[in-house]
Amino acid sequence: MSKDKTFTIGEFANLFGISKQTLFYYERNNIFVPNMIADNGYRYYTMDQYYIFEIIITLRKLGIPLKTIKNYVEHRNSLDLEKLLDDKILEYDLQIELLKQNMANLIKRSNRMKQTDKIINKTFFIEECPKEYYVSTSLDSNKTMKEQITVVAAHNAPFTTNEIFTEHINGYIFTKENYEKGTISFANYIYTRINYAEEYSFSHIKPEGNYAILLTNDAGHQKYAAFIKELLLFIKEKKLTPMSDCYICQLRNYWTTDNPEKYIARLEIQVK
Repeated sequence: MSKDKTFTIGEFANLFGISKQTLFYYERNNIFVPNMIADNGYRYYTMDQYYIFEIIITLRKLGIPLKTIKNYVEHRNSLDLEKLLDDKILEYDLQIELLKQNMANLIKRSNRMKQTDKIINKTFFIEECPKEYYVSTSLDSNKTMKEQITVVAAHNAPFTTNEIFTEHINGYIFTKENYEKGTISFANYIYTRINYAEEYSFSHIKPEGNYAILLTNDAGHQKYAAFIKELLLFIKEKKLTPMSDCYICQLRNYWTTDNPEKYIARLEIQVK
């Protein structure tokens, strides 16, 4: 075979700025093979193969599967190429939408973290809050720590496995019945705030209205009972009546520090 009409594997690789190993990879997978392999193992590629490999390497840059590329190269036509490109455009549209959603949620998370930077001491106040939706899972203080983590993981699974980075805020619920009896050593539910009722099955409503709020740092789980008592005392001093469960929203937790003293929480009880 004339050297003027063929390329060695090194020469062919240089045409595309790739390594010889890349060509070996395509050969092993029967995607693109040399026109001739000499007795000494030398591989030779023809000029026509340059155009074929240009198609392969370009489609590969678009992330099109090798099997699809091989099939197209062997049966190429304008209609199939249009379909390949249209399918890729649709895929990119979906990826762009996903990136936009992730960007919006990242901005929300970043802004919320900046707001919590200002919380350095306990702050009590009354605030009118809008209606919110959430999903919850009951907790059992009699379970082992391993069992409790399993319950929490099952609750978090719809959010952690979602491809979209969502600004879903977790927290704990201490029921009104229990805090009125003084049984507040262990949360009754873990909950996650969601955007609208239909987002997940079995959603609940945290009603709109006036809420007594406690913003505090040093908000490790072991401090929750004491914080609830302080919030109830604040409600009593304001001559108000607690009307709801106590919702404890974790504004900063293990995501930002391994020191519970640096945790920040927001406690809410509806009042009238």
